[in-house]
Amino acid sequence: MGSLQDERQRGQDEVSHEVTIGAFYVDPYEVRQSDYERIMGENPSHFRGGDLPVENVTWYEAVEYCNRLSESAGLTPVYTIEGGTVSWDRSADGYRLLTEAEWEYAARAGTTTIYNFGNQVHSDYANFEGSYPYLIEENYVSRRNPDVVTSRNRGETIAVDSLEPNAFGLYNTHGNVSEWCFDYYGEYDLENTDNPAGAVNGSLRVNRGGGYNDFGKHLRSAYRSATNPVDADQNLGFRICRNAEGINETIKTTCSLHISIPENPRILIAYFSYSGNTEDAAHIIQQKTGADMIEITMEEPYSGNIYEVSQQDLMNNVHPALSGHVENMSQYDVILLGYPTWWATMPMPVYSFLEEYDFSGKTIVSFSSHGGTMFGDSVSDLSKAVPGAYVGLGYEFNYSSSDRDEISQWLALNGVPEQ
Repeated sequence: MGSLQDERQRGQDEVSHEVTIGAFYVDPYEVRQSDYERIMGENPSHFRGGDLPVENVTWYEAVEYCNRLSESAGLTPVYTIEGGTVSWDRSADGYRLLTEAEWEYAARAGTTTIYNFGNQVHSDYANFEGSYPYLIEENYVSRRNPDVVTSRNRGETIAVDSLEPNAFGLYNTHGNVSEWCFDYYGEYDLENTDNPAGAVNGSLRVNRGGGYNDFGKHLRSAYRSATNPVDADQNLGFRICRNAEGINETIKTTCSLHISIPENPRILIAYFSYSGNTEDAAHIIQQKTGADMIEITMEEPYSGNIYEVSQQDLMNNVHPALSGHVENMSQYDVILLGYPTWWATMPMPVYSFLEEYDFSGKTIVSFSSHGGTMFGDSVSDLSKAVPGAYVGLGYEFNYSSSDRDEISQWLALNGVPEQ
């Protein structure tokens, strides 16, 4: 499980290690909209079609679906939810989410390559943002590597039985929708490796496999995405499984990050903007909230071909020095963090900003401008960078199209008051 040291673009959280898992049955397909609607009585999906994967579901909704499906089939429900605690009865025979270890085992299907179909990704094999295959970041300008070939960007989900299955007969483990797993996100436990189920405490849940608008690097078998379990995204669905044999054990997982916004919060808007789109949104937000505001600026600003220069910083992990600073970050309860989504993540100056301060106990909510990739995986990257903060539900908008009413809805959704 995890990635080898020489796997390009691997994350620090992908430590290679061995785990042992018991046998389990897994659905060949991501959960269909028709099945979800039959059990839950509603269909929250952005893209509509009975054979398309259900998306726009929170982790809690996925868990509730598993329980209701179990009851409808005369099986014992697996999960019990009591406030912020979710208990998993591992002896129950009902439907459930895969653990992260089970997901990776099922997705790899016996392979050790980057993807279960090889070391490069193409839209003939996965539904993803085909303009950005694996390693495109290193080859976008010079095109040195002939194996890095762009392909089709469908821009939407496809039927769950589309494209070729892996060697285990499972469809769309790479791409289409990223899939919720049971586990809280955290460092791998390298000691308790027998049927691991993640940390018992946390705030983010894991999702795996990448979705229709993700870059090739996010579809890797070892890649881990971390998301607020109350978040719903049109790029995020789930797959279900059942025990082959039960384990006499109950796992209780409890949210350990109890951060709430006070009645009259001190709010800071911090934003990085290159062409003015994020800046325009920041000013609208300031008008609505009356918050303090700071622009994240570099000592040596980017110039020239922004895609090229920002890509070089990303690939070399350069965190550029900033010219502006917050004198007293401790006074703020809420940080509204704005940035353009570049290369499916935050610009490197934003990482510099996050490293400069202690955000423990604060709420951070992002707003992001983009050219079509929505957040990319920037919110997951943000969450990993500030483990002691609560990362709320983000607002994304296409360049030059931020909407005042949508901004108000986003603020309200996160409990951020307007003046």
